[in-house]
Amino acid sequence: LEASQTNSNVVLGGSWDMGFIFPQLHPGFDAMFCIAKLIEMLTIQEHSLGQIRSELPRVCHKACTIRCPWTVKGALMRHFVETHPSENLELIDGVKIINAQTDDWVLILPDAGEPLVHIFANSDDRDWVDDSLRKYRTYVQEFVEQEQGIEAPKAEALIS
Repeated sequence: LEASQTNSNVVLGGSWDMGFIFPQLHPGFDAMFCIAKLIEMLTIQEHSLGQIRSELPRVCHKACTIRCPWTVKGALMRHFVETHPSENLELIDGVKIINAQTDDWVLILPDAGEPLVHIFANSDDRDWVDDSLRKYRTYVQEFVEQEQGIEAPKAEALIS
């Protein structure tokens, strides 16, 4: 949305929660216009939606959200940075922990407006995604409890 206001060349904007903006129409999310543009693009390309879908890589992307007090968020992020090799980290949005051999990743993203942490896992292996989400959810919950004086988490990197 911000980019479309400062750059007249922007024709499409998207968000992680599947919202799309077409700035030429109006500066807001519009599902009906998105469907109309999708149909238009399919017609121009002379493809069906099924054909396009079959060409996409099979990727599993899941997320979960965990309560995390404001006072613990910074320590949690710092802990992930300190317990994982720097070559496996991307620190653009939250802490993204990448498996260099497979390009699988987990993103720990603190919520800017609520006492929450979002955990995203991405891989072409559904079992890996489910297992990683379970491990990181448990790890974050244990870390929060430890910071609040309840019990200590295991200090080990979770992605190998």
